[in-house]
Amino acid sequence: MGTPDFAVRSLEQLVLDLPKSKLTVFSQLDKERGRGKQKSPTPVKHYALEQKLDVYTPRDKHELESLTHQINPDLIIVVAYGMMIPKTVTDKYLCLNIHGSLLPKYRGASPIQTTLLNGDSEAGISIIKLSERMDAGPIVHTSSLPVTESDNCETLFNKLAELGAVSLSNILIKSWPFNETDFTDQDESLASYCGKIQKEDTQLQDTDSAEVKYNKIRAFSPKPGAYLLINNKRLKILESKLENNQCVPLTVQPEGKKAMSFSDYCLGNPEAKELFNV
Repeated sequence: MGTPDFAVRSLEQLVLDLPKSKLTVFSQLDKERGRGKQKSPTPVKHYALEQKLDVYTPRDKHELESLTHQINPDLIIVVAYGMMIPKTVTDKYLCLNIHGSLLPKYRGASPIQTTLLNGDSEAGISIIKLSERMDAGPIVHTSSLPVTESDNCETLFNKLAELGAVSLSNILIKSWPFNETDFTDQDESLASYCGKIQKEDTQLQDTDSAEVKYNKIRAFSPKPGAYLLINNKRLKILESKLENNQCVPLTVQPEGKKAMSFSDYCLGNPEAKELFNV
């Protein structure tokens, strides 16, 4: 059960590891995309169709529940699916969820962006048993990696998607079927939550410190892009550096135009330098 690009890598690994198993895929409904508003499948559904896997797109939790009982799976893997799995399913079947943080830290919808927003030096994934409460189930495995200065949202997503897929592969090969002793309850006193990213979260504020601006730029690059308004037009900052306690833009994208260096942008917009004190 998965939807975005982050989940595709885990499905790829399952296809490689389980060639003799019956894999069935659940994903979100096709969405209208682009100016023509043509419907297109999710990344997970697109890959599943390429692999000639059975794919279902239940409209709600009742349809999901009915289909799951018909299929009667041995194991359910959930990666960024985007729909709450009913208790009737999680109680009957073992549902493993790959989450993009070192739980109980950063439960919720935006763990990878939040890792960058907070300037953390470490990121990771957790594989947990789904429970009724969001991201609160017992943990069967965690893996971590360092966050580098060159990391942004895209690079960290890709690294953690790979880490999640490899970790899933390892525990299925080494530990399946699981015992109750393989799972460890989360420490509720350490739990923190992060919500869905809103458009206003991506705007750089005058009151933001240089470090906050720098972290916002990394957390939202390349999409949707941290931005500020210059002459009522949006300027996305795609890359920056910290230098002499200042956040110095390196690559920007003016509204309706392609990405360019900040120095080239300033040739026609010299006032932009003052906004960053550079």
